[in-house]
Amino acid sequence: MKLHIAPAYEHLRPQLERLPELFDSEAGEVLHAGRNTIRAIETDGQRLAVKRFKRPNALNALIYAYVRKSKAQRAYEHAERLRTMGIDTPEPIAWSEIRRRGVIADTYFVARFTSWRPLLDAIERYPEDDSRAVLEAFAGFTARLHEQGVEHKDFNSTNTIYACDPETRSYRFQLIDINRMHFHRSALTPDQGIANFRRLTGRTDAFRYLLDRYAAVRGLESFATRLKGMRNRLHFKYLRTLKYKLKGR
Repeated sequence: MKLHIAPAYEHLRPQLERLPELFDSEAGEVLHAGRNTIRAIETDGQRLAVKRFKRPNALNALIYAYVRKSKAQRAYEHAERLRTMGIDTPEPIAWSEIRRRGVIADTYFVARFTSWRPLLDAIERYPEDDSRAVLEAFAGFTARLHEQGVEHKDFNSTNTIYACDPETRSYRFQLIDINRMHFHRSALTPDQGIANFRRLTGRTDAFRYLLDRYAAVRGLESFATRLKGMRNRLHFKYLRTLKYKLKGR
């Protein structure tokens, strides 16, 4: 077992070395069960979010073992880089890899647990309550990401979470599911930035409003931004539907 732990959490090593055992015994609360599994586990008075990635196929197991960093390691390193850039994401604690017969089998990423709400919550409530304010703040957050050259490759409506600061009444955002990121050397172009919204699901009117607010922050023409954004979204949805049909789902 290869295990890397952030220095501030070295005291958790005995517990982190037992991650496979904890998962197999179904310890903690299941937060997500799908291709990957996420559990909230209490240890040493702290609540951790532990993600076990789906086992890679034979080819990818070889690639992750000898050519490319595992998803768990990338998630950890991306979290460190984002936080260094002033972009919030749950504090990374550890990553680990288990090899069998020399290739990658199970991989784990551990971060501090957060109970913030998914962006989809605000999108589905639009235009009620504070949803407009949340989406406007999110547009500004996304523009700052893009201006810093940060592209989340799985930028969907549940991979950004948010909370309202009770003192300032401003909204804060965190990126999650960050093993797939691209850090550009310069800011994303307007077209690259608009295309990055294509995975966002939820109400169409909320999506149009978000594009409008993004255009305002980046100094783009509103109608053209909304037109490109809607076209990108529809094209992505078509390709995804076609992919599922070809797979027989």
